[in-house]
Formats: sequence, C-alpha cells, structure tokens
Amino acid sequence: MQWSDGGRVGLFAILVILILAALLLLARRLGPHRSGQNQDIPFESGLGRGSRSHPPLQVAFYLLAVSFLVFELEGAFLFAWAVAFHGLSLDAVVGGLIFIGILGLGWVYEWRMGALRWP
Repeated sequence: MQWSDGGRVGLFAILVILILAALLLLARRLGPHRSGQNQDIPFESGLGRGSRSHPPLQVAFYLLAVSFLVFELEGAFLFAWAVAFHGLSLDAVVGGLIFIGILGLGWVYEWRMGALRWP
C-alpha cells in the first residue's frame, strides 16, 4: 500500500493529537489536586487583588515613542541612501531629496503641534 503525502501528514496529525490528549489526561489524573481561594486568583507579583503597580502612562509618552520609531526607521533608510549616494542615478537622488523634504515637513509639523514636548 502506497501512502500519499497528504495521507502521511493526516496520519501524523492524528497521532500528535492522540499523544497530546493522552498526556493531558495523564497529567490531570496523576497531578496534585490543590484548590482554594488563593489558588484560583492570578499571581500579581505580591500585590493585592485589583491594585496597580504603577499609574497609567500619559498619551504624550506614546506619541513621542511612535514618533521616535518612525523617524528612526526613516533614518535607517537615509543611511543606506547616503552610503550609495555616489553610485545613484539622478532619479534616485531626487527621490531621496523628496523623501528628506517630506521627513522634514513631518518633523516641523510634529514640533509645531507640540508632540515633541514632554509634559
């Protein structure tokens, strides 16, 4: 009897599911059974239930972090463009300069809107 690839994969999947079910059942039967009020609540690093470890961060932090990531990624693109600058065609140079211009406009916009000011 010749097995096709689909048949082998299906047989392997069924075998894996059976082994997984057997191991879960075995762990359930042989494992310790401790239950109680303290066992049923999630562990929060020693803090009481419902307490916060730190106050929520301000939205300005997230705006600044996202701005940093955007400008950092664009800086990585500019580095590659600057390394290959002497071998680029005129179209590539003009495209890079347009990119720098748009990047500068975005930075000025963020600066004017106050997104770069830390409260």
